[in-house]
Amino acid sequence: MLRSSILGWINEISTEAQTSDHHHDREDAGQAKRRRLNPPTPDPSITPKMSTSTTRETSPGKRKGRNDRGTPRSKRSRDILCEVDLPPSEASFTGSGRLSPSKQFQLLRLQPGGPDFGDLSQFVNKPEKLQYLLSKLDSVMEGFDIISTSQQPHVQAAPSLCNDEFDWVKPQTRNHYYSKARDELGPTPTVEFVLDILDAAANCNSQQQHEDAWNKFVHTPILKFAFHQKGQRINKQLINCSSCINAAIIPEYQVQTAGTSKKVDFCIHVNPMNDPDLTSSSSVPIAIRRLMLQLPGNMFNFTNFVPLQDQPIALSIETKRPTEGFDVAKLQLGVWQAAHWTFLNTLIHTQQENKRIKQLQAQVEAQSLDSTQEPAEQLSCEVPPRQSQSDIQPLSVQQEVDAQQEVDPRFKPPEFLPGVIINGHEWWFTVTILEESRVKFYEKAALGSTKGTKDIYKLICSLQVLRQWIDTTYWPWLRELIVDC
Repeated sequence: MLRSSILGWINEISTEAQTSDHHHDREDAGQAKRRRLNPPTPDPSITPKMSTSTTRETSPGKRKGRNDRGTPRSKRSRDILCEVDLPPSEASFTGSGRLSPSKQFQLLRLQPGGPDFGDLSQFVNKPEKLQYLLSKLDSVMEGFDIISTSQQPHVQAAPSLCNDEFDWVKPQTRNHYYSKARDELGPTPTVEFVLDILDAAANCNSQQQHEDAWNKFVHTPILKFAFHQKGQRINKQLINCSSCINAAIIPEYQVQTAGTSKKVDFCIHVNPMNDPDLTSSSSVPIAIRRLMLQLPGNMFNFTNFVPLQDQPIALSIETKRPTEGFDVAKLQLGVWQAAHWTFLNTLIHTQQENKRIKQLQAQVEAQSLDSTQEPAEQLSCEVPPRQSQSDIQPLSVQQEVDAQQEVDPRFKPPEFLPGVIINGHEWWFTVTILEESRVKFYEKAALGSTKGTKDIYKLICSLQVLRQWIDTTYWPWLRELIVDC
């Protein structure tokens, strides 16, 4: 009896132990499952919508980069941030090694040739032609002669056909808007065209469209209207505009500073094949093809953009969305135009060298006619051959200064090169000059805007003023230089 009681007691204890062990195993398994459902580190695929407090609690031992609102960012997200998406003070901390605009400005000031940046009001002793150009642009911004008298009836009828877009039009007053002389610059846009641009720009702005949309739906139609001659096919235009977002500066013309390889959005260029001046147009393309064999990259330009290999750039345009910084735009355009100046100086130097070789050849030929003792072949050996691409190199700073002192007065570098920066609705005129050995970039004067209909008329007129400068000043100078090469 005692023995059976003892055995029963032992069995009871064993059963309770097994039950307890089983209960603990299930509890441990549940805790393990809960631990797996709550990992200590957030999954990388989790979007930034997760609250910052949750992230800090689940991973207290890790530090993550934060934007200005405290949202955690992975290293990869920091790396892909563009410098134009950050304030200048933060762009150098993206983790990608990209320099901020302010740092790049500082480095460019240390370069022998610049460019240096300043305000247009600080530009003293402006060239006479630049003063004249700025006065014309200022007159346009005051509203004088921005509409042809041929379009006056349509513009004055617009208020009754629109909402309030043409409320600035008053039939009995403000007649300074209209002029017959306006047609000398080019055609005046129709009311329908102006309204289309107004709507497209408003949509891009309100929908926070990317720069590509602004370029396609707003900038391209404006540039084509302003720079193309009315009634001519595209392939017959002397002055044309092209998107060049993938065009890079040829290394030989590039400012040698870290982070300064820049591109722009549009180029206004000349097609010599369509020059209406028949007396020289045939010789210009021939001379350009010959020069392409001598110049870096076999390009008659400072960019490797193949569509413009034989069509010289006259005006460059950089675009930015309303929320993007103006400093980044002027940095890009300034470096780009510094390359433009280097190209022009190299072209002038090439003209001087080719002229010197021609003079030596003429001397040899004259001596060979007078000499009966030395064969002409021996004398011709003294003439250096025409330089090839490998021989022609962009000039150093001191060489540029020396070359400018010796150059034919007809072929001295232009007094200035205009540029355009578009920042959302606003269009701005900029200018670069070559002062001794340095490129100076000055900003800015208003060209117009796409915020209102009157501002669009001003903008088209201002751009046509720049087209007139290319047609009557820049291209004639460059054409004569090309022919003389």
